[in-house]
Amino acid sequence: MTGKAAHRLLAFAAVALLLVITACGRSDEFIQPAIADTVTTHGAVVVNWETDFPAALERARAEGKPVLVNFYADWCVYCIQMERDTFPDPAVRDAMGRLVLLQADVTDNDDADQALQKHIGIPAPPAMIFWGADGKELRHLRLLGFMGPEEFAPHVREALKE
Repeated sequence: MTGKAAHRLLAFAAVALLLVITACGRSDEFIQPAIADTVTTHGAVVVNWETDFPAALERARAEGKPVLVNFYADWCVYCIQMERDTFPDPAVRDAMGRLVLLQADVTDNDDADQALQKHIGIPAPPAMIFWGADGKELRHLRLLGFMGPEEFAPHVREALKE
């Protein structure tokens, strides 16, 4: 198993653990989240996406913030378009700044990536999944596919109301 495949498997396990912990109401044993800077070579905005699912979701609960999980892949044209056209928009950046931002990089599309996507119910990136600060998915706010800033900013603001 390659290091990246092991990382993907670990991310999948973390999401499964999160679901168990959320169901049990236990959330006091996580460490601070690791921050991953997404620096793109195609002129896109730099977004600080967290990658430690359990820790970030615990932090969101502690701070009373909703969560946005971005399913992303380097080969996904619409993912790159969102980075280039949607995320830099001032209204989008303002709304996203009030969320905990997580990224599931499924570029490899390996068994671990596919298992994670199947577990969450995502056919392919881009996909934006929102969770409330209580750790429950805001399923009615799921986004699959590209969305421009004029539609995305109000959608994120809706997640902030939940």
